[in-house]
Amino acid sequence: MKTKKHIHLLATAALLALAACTQDETAIPTGETHATLPYGEYPLQISGVTLDAESSAEPWSAEEPQTRVAENENGTGSVWQWNGTETIGVRLGNETATYTLNADKNLITDRQLYWTSTAPTTVTAWYPTDETVNLSDQSNGLVYVLKATAENATYNNEITLGFKHQLAKVRVVLSGTQASLAQSVEVYGYTTCTNNEGAPIAGDTQDWIKMKHTTYTDGTECWEANVVPDDITPTNFIRINGQTATINESFPTTLASGNMYTIDLTVGEVITEITAENNSPISDDGYYRVSDIFNQQINITGGKPTIYLENANISVSSGNAISVTGNASPTIHVVGEGNTVSSDNGAGIYVAQGCSVTITGRSREEDELTATGRKGGAGIGSYSTSDGTNYSCGNIIISNVTLTARSEGFVGVGDYAAGIGSAGVGTVESISISDATIYAQGSGDNYNMGAAAIGGGVDGSSSNIQTAFDITISNSTIHATRGYSQASYIGAGGLNVTKPAGYNIISTARITDSHVYDESGNEITQ
Repeated sequence: MKTKKHIHLLATAALLALAACTQDETAIPTGETHATLPYGEYPLQISGVTLDAESSAEPWSAEEPQTRVAENENGTGSVWQWNGTETIGVRLGNETATYTLNADKNLITDRQLYWTSTAPTTVTAWYPTDETVNLSDQSNGLVYVLKATAENATYNNEITLGFKHQLAKVRVVLSGTQASLAQSVEVYGYTTCTNNEGAPIAGDTQDWIKMKHTTYTDGTECWEANVVPDDITPTNFIRINGQTATINESFPTTLASGNMYTIDLTVGEVITEITAENNSPISDDGYYRVSDIFNQQINITGGKPTIYLENANISVSSGNAISVTGNASPTIHVVGEGNTVSSDNGAGIYVAQGCSVTITGRSREEDELTATGRKGGAGIGSYSTSDGTNYSCGNIIISNVTLTARSEGFVGVGDYAAGIGSAGVGTVESISISDATIYAQGSGDNYNMGAAAIGGGVDGSSSNIQTAFDITISNSTIHATRGYSQASYIGAGGLNVTKPAGYNIISTARITDSHVYDESGNEITQ
C-alpha cells in the first residue's frame, strides 16, 4: 500500500471584490486617527465575483444540501455553482448580512451594511450560512465550509476577499484486483460541525462518513469527503465495504484545513500495467492490465495470468493482437465499455490448440469487448497465413459480457475465418458461451464460400470442411452473421462445391435458455 504525502491543494474557491462608495473624503478631527462616518451614507458594495478555475465538468445535484460549490475538472480546487440560490454571509464591524449569488452573477443582500468609521477593519465572509453543517453523508456531493478575510480594509478603498477551504479533503484511490468490488468507502470523523462564520467547530459525535465516488476528466477515479481538521488514528480512519483498511504509518496524524490528503490502497492482488516499455511475454499467474491505446502484440506463453482490459484499444498491423500459446490458460477480464482488440492481418485473440482463454466481465450490461481479425484471422480463435497454413484453436470460454467478434477479409486462396472459432480447415476444441450477448460475424465472399459466425472456417484451396464441433450456449443471446449462404450460423463453414449438411445450427450444439438470431433479425433454431 502506498500513501501519498499531503499537498496544499484546495485552492481559493472564489474572489469577492468589495468596494466602498466613491464619496468625498471625510475629515479626521485633530488629534484623532480616524473619523466617525454618518450611518447610512457609506454603504458596503460588492462590485463583482471572479473565479480562479473553470466550471466543474460534473456539477453536483441542485437537490442536495450544501453542494452549490463544486470541484474543478480534476478535483484539485473548487468553483462556485451559480444557480440563483447560493448565499454567503458577510460581516462588517458588528453587523452581518446575507448575500445571494444569483444565476446572472449579481449579488443581492437582505440588508445593506454601512461603514461607520474611517478606521481600518477586517471584513469577513463565509459559506454556507447554515450554523450547523452535516458531514455524515457525502455520497451525493461534498460538503464545504469556506471563509474569506480582508484585513485592514478601509471605507474608501476597494478590497478583495478570497474564499479558502476550512475543511480538509480526503481522497481514497483504490487499485488491485478487487477495487471494482468496492460499494462504499467511508472516512472516520466528526459527523457535524458548528459553522462559526466560516470557522468550523467540531461537533460532539464521531462516526463513519460516507464518501462520494467520482471520476474526474483526467481519469482519476476516487472516493472523496471533506472532514473537520483534527487528529486522526490511521488504523481506524478508512473502511471499505464496512471493513477497516490499513493505511501507511507515515500518513499524517493531524489534518489541516485547506489541504488534500490522498490515500492509495491496494485491494486484492497488485495489478501490473502493461506498457510499451515493459511489454514482454507473460508466462506466470500474475495480474496485468491494459488501458488506453496499445499498438503492440501481447504474447501469453504460459501460466494462468489474469489480464484486465479497461478502456483498452489494442490494435496491431500484423500478427495476432493477443496471442495465447504454450499451454497457457489466461482469463481476460473486460471492464467497462469500448474495449477493442484488433489485427489488420491476423486474429484479434489467437488461442492455440492445447490452450484455453476465458473472456468474462461483471455483467453483459456493464462490460463490452469488440474483437476483430482480418485477412484469415478470427475475431477470437485461430488464423490462416498467406502460405496456406491453417492453424487450429483451443478452448474458448465466454461469460457475463457483451462481445462482438468478427472476421473480415481473407488470406491466400480464399481462407476465411469464423467470428468465434477456427480459420480455414483448422479445428476447434470447444466453445462455451454463458450469460452473454454475442454479435458474431464470419468472413466470406457471398458467392462461393464463407465461414460460420461461430464454429468453423473454410479453405478455398481445399474441399475439406470441419464438421465436428463442441459448442455449448446457455442463458445467452446470439446475433449471428455467416460469411456465405451455404455456411451455417453456428457450426461449419460452406463452399459452393461442398456444402455442409444443410443446417443453420449444428445438431450437436447444446443450447439452453438462449436465443439465436440471423443477420436479418429472425430467430433461428436447430
